[in-house]
Amino acid sequence: MSHYIVCHQKRNNPRMDVRVCEKKCPLKEECKEYLSSRKAVVENQNATSVQELQAIHLEAA
Repeated sequence: MSHYIVCHQKRNNPRMDVRVCEKKCPLKEECKEYLSSRKAVVENQNATSVQELQAIHLEAA
């Protein structure tokens, strides 16, 4: 699933796919939108991992 952010570096603030920023943008490490999107993805992955571990633990019981 694609995630989009609003690019404040480009004219008219277009919505951009995060993957485009990852590959092409030289300012991505300073961009608040990109960093918050990346943080949200990491938190989502951690939540999924915790749920999977809980499911495995319940199956073992």
